[in-house]
Amino acid sequence: MNTTIVIQLITGALGSVGFGILFHMKKKYLPLAAAGGFISWMVFLLGKGLWGNVFLPSLLAGFIVDVYAEILARICKETSTSFFVTSVIPLIPGSTLYYCMNSIVEGNTVQALEYGRDTFLFAFGIAAGMSIAWAICYFLRSIKKK
Repeated sequence: MNTTIVIQLITGALGSVGFGILFHMKKKYLPLAAAGGFISWMVFLLGKGLWGNVFLPSLLAGFIVDVYAEILARICKETSTSFFVTSVIPLIPGSTLYYCMNSIVEGNTVQALEYGRDTFLFAFGIAAGMSIAWAICYFLRSIKKK
């Protein structure tokens, strides 16, 4: 395994813990937030290696992280939102948004459009993956009640 990938996975986990602290997550759940950040970035990197673009890997990572958050919510008897938000932090497209805005300021519209497209695809992929997972979980819960 490449050293850069290991560093990315560790910093993804630590970033998730940092946001868990910022959002006043219970200390006993911080390791779960770290695991979620690690998982989300690992799934994204694996998807990026398979598909090469950003939409499908972020969709897959958003889906997996939401399923992870839903499972933890049931086990820990907490809301899934706190687990999802902290786990999805490594996927947030901050760098592409920054480079998009920087290109706009510099007047480079072609590059700004490319970064803007990638930012949109990241965000849409995360939202779509989360929505698909949520819909499946909701459907399964409604079947279980009957």
